[in-house]
Amino acid sequence: MRLNIGVIFGGKSVEHEISIISAIEAMGYADENKYKIIPIYIDKDNTWYTGEHLKSIINFRDIDLVKRYAKKVALVKIDKSFALQRLGLFKKNLCVIDIIVPIGHGAYLEDGSLQGYLNMLGVPYAGPSVLGAALGQDKVIQKELLSFNNIPVVNYTWFYSFELNDKKLVQERLSKLKYPVLIKPSSLGSSIGIEIAEDEKDFFKKVKNTMKYDKKILVEEKVNNVKEINISVLGNYKKVEVSEIEEINSNDNFYSFKEKYVNNFSKIQEKDKKTKPIISKEMIEDMKEYAINTFKVLDGNGVARIDFLINDKTKEIYVNEINTIPGSLSSYLWKAKRKDQTELFDDLISIAVDNKKDDEQLQKVIPGNLLERFDSLKGDKLKK
Repeated sequence: MRLNIGVIFGGKSVEHEISIISAIEAMGYADENKYKIIPIYIDKDNTWYTGEHLKSIINFRDIDLVKRYAKKVALVKIDKSFALQRLGLFKKNLCVIDIIVPIGHGAYLEDGSLQGYLNMLGVPYAGPSVLGAALGQDKVIQKELLSFNNIPVVNYTWFYSFELNDKKLVQERLSKLKYPVLIKPSSLGSSIGIEIAEDEKDFFKKVKNTMKYDKKILVEEKVNNVKEINISVLGNYKKVEVSEIEEINSNDNFYSFKEKYVNNFSKIQEKDKKTKPIISKEMIEDMKEYAINTFKVLDGNGVARIDFLINDKTKEIYVNEINTIPGSLSSYLWKAKRKDQTELFDDLISIAVDNKKDDEQLQKVIPGNLLERFDSLKGDKLKK
């Protein structure tokens, strides 16, 4: 019997459209002999929809038209199973859902909000836990945890947006960094809202744009002679494996939104191709170890991508960030290990099933009613 897999995507996020691209690509990976894929699209107002036409990227050229022919739904628990329920005057259960695969980027779908809702329902799902998703979304907390665990990161500081009104405080913290610096929203991805400041005056000018996207701002030194390297990690708390590496060939000062999604400049280093090695074998092994440690420290689960920065002159390695639900599920990084997209999707489902089995072994409630012998107003024990 095929499993019914609900793929959730979209959401109220500045990365809404990127989520659509990733999800539709991933839905195409699934083995139709094993799974029935049920698309669950969340629009920018957080309304949920389903319909077979949501599997086609072309249809999303007109989102209003897409929603007109889709069914508004909610994910509900019915006894011990889960279903998509059509909303309206007469509610109707459309289909049972066995496992959820969230493929969202940014707020609500990738920051732990959706994962918390799925936990409350009890439906098994792929990808990061509530904690893992939250840590993956907040770049500042990431840096703090990685630093504490001796995983190398670039020198940084951070501010809440209201603190930027205190010029003396800002100058004091920035004095610990060397210009130029990168200014980043703490909780966004896809390089949205990132600015480069060449000096203090430039910082106060550029930070205004970043503040449009987040109340917490990360500021970090720009790495000189930089190379950007990506590694994917797959697994859970019991077992992990790492992909081969990818070098990003960027023409901008950093790997920008335009290059990620418009120009597509990424390149995979293939083993059978005779090219000058990007970095030494020893550095590759160090980076793979850092990738695994980062995945574990940040409560990674499913498939994640760890992004590195390297100073090509000094050979210093820095972990830049983790992407807990990476674009394309990082499938391109697994090709060198002969793991195709279909196998990667299978792995995600297997990990979700394994996690659910482990979770069911835990005692979540205390049997009985502790209040049955207490007065509801005074707390006095009732007499027999």
